[in-house]
Amino acid sequence: MDGYTALLRLHELLQEDSTSTFIDTRTSYEYIWEAAQDFVARTGCITGTQDITTVAETSTYDLEPDFMELFLRDSNNEFVVKYYDTSAYSFIKHRSYDAVITSNNTTSTSIPWSFSIRDKRTDATAVTGTATSDGAASGGECTLTDSAATFTCNPGDMVHNSTDGSHGIVLALTSTTAVVTALFGGTNNDWTSSDAYTIMPQAMKQIILDPPSSTAGHTVTIEYIKRPHPVFSYYRSYRIPPQYMNAVLKYAAWLYKYRDREPSFGDAWYKYYDAQVERAMNSEIKAKAKTSFRVNMKKQAYTDQSYR
Repeated sequence: MDGYTALLRLHELLQEDSTSTFIDTRTSYEYIWEAAQDFVARTGCITGTQDITTVAETSTYDLEPDFMELFLRDSNNEFVVKYYDTSAYSFIKHRSYDAVITSNNTTSTSIPWSFSIRDKRTDATAVTGTATSDGAASGGECTLTDSAATFTCNPGDMVHNSTDGSHGIVLALTSTTAVVTALFGGTNNDWTSSDAYTIMPQAMKQIILDPPSSTAGHTVTIEYIKRPHPVFSYYRSYRIPPQYMNAVLKYAAWLYKYRDREPSFGDAWYKYYDAQVERAMNSEIKAKAKTSFRVNMKKQAYTDQSYR
């Protein structure tokens, strides 16, 4: 479902027409994106893969900005990542970050024993500059071009046009000098040559290999649940199975109704949404719904008192 259709159906759900002052385009897009993220996080219906090349004696690596949760599990229902040492594949298991720290495994090894996930602890640095050409709005999106830039931003980063007074979100990276954005609340909500911009990168997570690899050039493959890219314009769409988009819109309508202090309407929509999530987990994405586990009390896995 594309952005235009999503907005139209949300208006219909709320029984608000295009002249309504209660519902606005930016809030609607934000609520739908929030709903889409919740649906994907709970069902695992959108996944991604990231390959990381090891650097000798290095344990910490950045994950993709759209990383939400780990996805791949072994037969014991434990999260794993694939490790390739250029000659053979192995799978290393996840354990808690506090267990990694308290084990204090500082001596490197050829193949790490385990891994953990944590937040990236350095603050994001804002990217500033000036547009070098016009970028007219079309369907709710416009392209920021800066021929002097080397953009590395990602969908979901915040963007501000301080000349126009508009603010919005990065939708896509076209090249190192061009970024597709959606802008709201300004004079024109587009880009004019010489407009000043600020892009604020989003928070990220990191993978910690325990212990660090002693060898460079190995490959760590991470299968993960991927946050859906934001849809803040008419012609982009969510990669969510179409039969569930109606439920996503009901979640967005639920958020509107709580803002309107009408929880009785909103709760009914949320119950519908929750039921569709359960349906997706039990029929569409069975691995995510797996609840069984095995316990072997004879073998202690780690010093953090976990067992496998």
